[in-house]
Amino acid sequence: MSEVPPRDVRDVRVLLGMDRPAAKVLAALFCLSFTLAALANLDGVQHVWPIVLAAVLVTAAAVVIIAVPGDPLPMAYTLALTALGPVACALVLWQLPVPGWTLDSAWQIRAVTAVLVYMSVRGRAPYAFAGAALMVLTSGAWSDATGQGWGTGIRLASINLAPVLMSVFFAFSIRPVGPAVFRLREQESERAADEAMTQAVLRERDSQLTRLDLLARPLLERSATGDEFGDGCREECGLLEERLRDTRRAPVLASDEGVSRAVESARRRGARVILLDDGGLRDGPQALVSQLHSALIDALQDTEGGKLTARVLPAGRATVATILSENGARVGRVELGHDGRVQTAVHHGGMREIIPQR
Repeated sequence: MSEVPPRDVRDVRVLLGMDRPAAKVLAALFCLSFTLAALANLDGVQHVWPIVLAAVLVTAAAVVIIAVPGDPLPMAYTLALTALGPVACALVLWQLPVPGWTLDSAWQIRAVTAVLVYMSVRGRAPYAFAGAALMVLTSGAWSDATGQGWGTGIRLASINLAPVLMSVFFAFSIRPVGPAVFRLREQESERAADEAMTQAVLRERDSQLTRLDLLARPLLERSATGDEFGDGCREECGLLEERLRDTRRAPVLASDEGVSRAVESARRRGARVILLDDGGLRDGPQALVSQLHSALIDALQDTEGGKLTARVLPAGRATVATILSENGARVGRVELGHDGRVQTAVHHGGMREIIPQR
């Protein structure tokens, strides 16, 4: 058999529900039914093993119809299923007693017909019809070889041509609608994704507006009353401006309330704090983001003055983020790796001290 192609979302099995657990249960019941029919009609048969082999082949065909992806059905499987009808008839019919056989003894014709119907639905209607025709010819050859005449075997198998012909009609009239159905499904999925994105944007906007209202409203209301701003009020305005700038330049860092409080405390102590975000942690693991927040808070708490720059590096760098603190001759550098390790280096003038990784 050829290699099974990858699952396609436009596979007709998806449209007909053949990939669902219920379809697998029905296929199992179908296989069980004709297997029981085969075992219940063994009176007078010459050899049992061809009957069992035919049941195994039809079972394998049912599994192929349900499990093998691809639309239409891959050609290698199609040819095997086309040959199933004459092979199963040859295995079963030549073992039946003549006279003495019954319609129930010819169970393989009905079982193979069901397989051919679904093969037609899966885009191989001409091959399904060819398989049904070969099954009729095989039945006629058996009846003629056993002295019953061609008509007996042909009548036996031709009754089951009707379902195959109906499936051929379905394949040529209904299957063309399938692509339109899949396109509608894809459009619905895209519309749902767009709506979800829009809702997420609106929620984030509302969150930002709420935060801005809490931070800026008191100062704006005071400004609207015409009160003069003292030195303390001007300092508060400066801190608010820097915090708002942080939310734009470094959302991953400024979104944490603990980081925001530590940044404000450091700025009140006279430190210059710059937060930058180049997007390397935008979709990063939450554990790594939390570790960066903790490292930044520790660095901010140790800052009494000078300058501290925290930067989330772009994606693809060997280091996730850096924290650089400068206070006179003392320069500290903290690096956070993708594995979560934190490395700290401190320079005192011309001396460099490496603090072990943790």
